[in-house]
Formats: sequence, C-alpha cells, structure tokens
Amino acid sequence: MSPEENHARSAARAHLSQLIGIFGSDGCLRINTAPEPEPYGPLATPEAYEPTAPEDDERT
Repeated sequence: MSPEENHARSAARAHLSQLIGIFGSDGCLRINTAPEPEPYGPLATPEAYEPTAPEDDERT
C-alpha cells in the first residue's frame, strides 16, 4: 500500500468517526430538542436587570 493510500484511508477513518459521532452507529441523527435557556429569565429584557438610580423625592 502506498503512502498516498494510507493517508486517504486515515482521512476516511477520521471522517467516518465524525459521522458516527453525529449519527451514531445505528444511523440516527442525534439532535438536542431542549430549548436554550433565556439569559435573563423568561420574557424578560436585559433592561429589567439593570440597576436604576433612586428617584429624587421632592419633599416640601
């Protein structure tokens, strides 16, 4: 076997390992269906978490 054939086989094995990682050995695609968590909680905006300065009370 020539060095070129060895390199091609090595690349093919590496690619096959990647495919097995994605699809598994049974051929089923592995996906994650869980939603990404909201960074600031559900339906919240980043502005809701920013500190605000106290309001000036005008007392007379």
